[in-house]
Amino acid sequence: MRYFVIGDDGQKYGPADVPTLQAWIAEGRLLPTQQVEEEGSGVRSAARAIPGLTFPLEAPQQAPQGPGAAQGSPYAQQPGANYQGYPRQGAPYVGDNGSNDLTKAWVFGVLGFFCCFLFGIGGIVYANKAKEKGHPNAQTALIVCSVLLALNIAYTAYKVVAAVNMVQSGKVPGMERSITK
Repeated sequence: MRYFVIGDDGQKYGPADVPTLQAWIAEGRLLPTQQVEEEGSGVRSAARAIPGLTFPLEAPQQAPQGPGAAQGSPYAQQPGANYQGYPRQGAPYVGDNGSNDLTKAWVFGVLGFFCCFLFGIGGIVYANKAKEKGHPNAQTALIVCSVLLALNIAYTAYKVVAAVNMVQSGKVPGMERSITK
């Protein structure tokens, strides 16, 4: 069975199996009163209720409280600690589902259509980032940004060809035909 630890910030950390949770207890990152959630069922309970977990008898030391005191928690990485916090797997548990990237994709995609194709490339990049983070609308943004980029490139190519033809035919006012027959 695997569990998510519910942090003070309300985010889920994990999932972790019982041996990993036991290691977090030894590191002081999981307290007996901390809420944990079963991975499959979503049932929440205190960590002390999980079979196989043992907690030390003494209470963990709390960080000093009050003005000027360093704020700490079992979740904050302490100086000199040899861990990187709880492992986070997958977008649904980290709070970033790619919404910001998706917004950037739409903005850059539209700018890429009306302004410069480089913005269109940016739209595709951000749509891919949103897709990697699991946003459900990322594929649509990726397709739309790609189509808008292709339309911009086709329109630009058309205008370049038309301008070259006008210059070659002498239809540009103020320009004299430089190609001799």
